[in-house]
Amino acid sequence: MVTNINMMRSLQRVTLFLTFAFFLSIGFAFAQKPNVAKIDTFFTRVAQRGIFQGSVLLSVNNMPIYQKAFGYANNEHKVKNTVSTKFRIASLSKTFTAIAIMQLVQEEKLNVTDRISDILDWYPKAIGNFVSIQDLMMMNSGIPSYTSNYDFVSFTSRNNAQFIREFILRFCAPTTLMFQPGSDQFNYSNSNYYILGAIIEQVTGRPYADVINEKIFKRIGMTNSGYYYNTGIYDNFATGYSVEPVIQVAAYYDQTSAFSTGGLYSTVEDLFKLDQALYSEKLLQKKYIDEIFKDRFPKDSTGNAWLYGWQYVPNTQKTMVYKTGILWGSRTLFLRDLVNQNAIILLNNTDNENSTGFALLANLLYLLKGSEPPLPVKQDICILMADIINTKGLDSAIAKYKEIKASASAANWVISDAELYSIGKFLLDRNDQAGANKIFKLIASDFPASIYATYQEK
Repeated sequence: MVTNINMMRSLQRVTLFLTFAFFLSIGFAFAQKPNVAKIDTFFTRVAQRGIFQGSVLLSVNNMPIYQKAFGYANNEHKVKNTVSTKFRIASLSKTFTAIAIMQLVQEEKLNVTDRISDILDWYPKAIGNFVSIQDLMMMNSGIPSYTSNYDFVSFTSRNNAQFIREFILRFCAPTTLMFQPGSDQFNYSNSNYYILGAIIEQVTGRPYADVINEKIFKRIGMTNSGYYYNTGIYDNFATGYSVEPVIQVAAYYDQTSAFSTGGLYSTVEDLFKLDQALYSEKLLQKKYIDEIFKDRFPKDSTGNAWLYGWQYVPNTQKTMVYKTGILWGSRTLFLRDLVNQNAIILLNNTDNENSTGFALLANLLYLLKGSEPPLPVKQDICILMADIINTKGLDSAIAKYKEIKASASAANWVISDAELYSIGKFLLDRNDQAGANKIFKLIASDFPASIYATYQEK
């Protein structure tokens, strides 16, 4: 659901923290009691550096040990975030879609082996006769993601009853598949969970939003959660901010079009209620909850299985699962330890990828074990450079970049060709061609192998 260069970079690196063996070897069972004071110091510092702005809830053995909010829900009016602030949860919505599907399976209203065309008779049968509900749930249907088609952003009217069908036929019904459905292949596709939303509506005869509200939110007391309508009026709701390279209100996106793949909002308190409900039978009988977290296939590029709306954290003996969410002005993460019944819930109302990145998560796991955080949490150097450009000029920003890059403090910064490209584009957007040329020349010098290293001296 993201089209600008910085957020495309974020999507490519969303699971970066999962690729590091250092992180993967961390256990989530605690030898000693977590030091809450150290946890608070850690979050305070990353918040002061502008990395995290939002709400956090950490639980150990089913008990919240740390709940706190940082920064502003609305920067312009200085409205502070609280643990009750509502955030767009983006793709965390998929976990609710998966639960709703399994509720229908439990009620014997459908089977995961049913094909799309068994339920949606208007879906093209050349594809629909071969793709099952399980294929959709597990991201191995072979149907490309509609977010790869940039036309979807402008196709956002939900004012008529045919919108969902029209959207699916236009963006989620390809003439050919990427691979054989049900094979041992994986492709993260928002189209899969959008189609699942239409299936939920068809089987229940009710809007997706109403089904989620009645069968999940109300049932477990998630009173501050719901489906986000652009025409709605919401209290205590976080405004989303983009931060790369400058802090500004995030680009408008009609989130109602995200539907069952990313259209919900919630709070850390409410998501903890979901965490607890999944250890009970309030939403589903245990055997159906077990189906959600069952290890099947396919495997992603790191060799780890995608589940029904969740994914295993690699090398944790299938004891830890997670789901992230990314949207303009929003980054969210929900991590659950299924054996020790611990959880990390992070809701951030900026799209700073470091707010839910590898270093922050690795440090949290160490802190929850009672150990010292071992890694620096990095901040994007493009943010610092843009701020210096606005206050002291481009030459000062370049000088600061070179100073940091050559010093030990470089470990605290994300320094890359993409960071510099963000500054180059920032200057071009200001019609500063001469300034942009300086940045592109710097890219060519410092990152000669970069795809952005196209500068040529004239």
